[in-house]
Amino acid sequence: MKPFNFIIWIIIINCFGSCSSKKTTTIQPSHVLSVRNHIYTTVNFKTSDGLTVYADHYSKYGKHNPLIIFYHQAGFSRGEFRNIAPRLLELGFNVLAVDLRSGDIVNQVTNLTNKEAITLGKSTEFLDVIPDLEASYNYAKNHLKARKIIYWGSSYSASLGFYMVAKNPKDYKALIAYSPGEYFKIENKSINEYAKEIKIPVYISSARNEEFSWKSIYKSVSSKKNFYLPSKTKGHHGTIALSSFNDDAEENWQAIIPFLERIK
Repeated sequence: MKPFNFIIWIIIINCFGSCSSKKTTTIQPSHVLSVRNHIYTTVNFKTSDGLTVYADHYSKYGKHNPLIIFYHQAGFSRGEFRNIAPRLLELGFNVLAVDLRSGDIVNQVTNLTNKEAITLGKSTEFLDVIPDLEASYNYAKNHLKARKIIYWGSSYSASLGFYMVAKNPKDYKALIAYSPGEYFKIENKSINEYAKEIKIPVYISSARNEEFSWKSIYKSVSSKKNFYLPSKTKGHHGTIALSSFNDDAEENWQAIIPFLERIK
């Protein structure tokens, strides 16, 4: 075979290989996908102000197993939990990872709720997501029939967890907050004030240099509570601390697993 023809043949083979790989990795929101031998489905539901909220539902168990509702940090999407949710399934939890209207993209997963909110001209500030939080709970309770629901927030959504639990004390069985802080006031009240009303188990974690942001919130909680700061690393902002691409992910997992086992 002539050298020129050989080069052309190699180019053709590589083209077929790359084209076929693109086809197999294309992801549509409505598809059911396998994640480390677990299955999730992208679902959607309406808020009280007419916005469609999108979420990934990871389900391995029936309604009697606890359901964790995951909320991402600022600028992110439900993609924040793609390599976190599967391990929680292994620990006995079902998971609903929600796209809030205040967010964008992470791990190559676009925030579909945010995209629709912008299209409809709706505001996407932090406090605008409260209807999304309410709709997520209603979907979990009324559609998924979850008997035990756990609120899990990251950064600004972690702070909103104290508000949601204080306002709806019978709805949630536990609150997990990664990197919460006094990022805003709600109805002229600080997050610290809402924390005083919490009666369920609370777990807080963050990067080491963020402790000052949530220490007063933590002290205000009178129910059973735990906090964790990494001892060997600087840590990370938000739930991304548990992502497998971080070298200290396992250290963070070993800190929260005992808490998860207690609230199952």
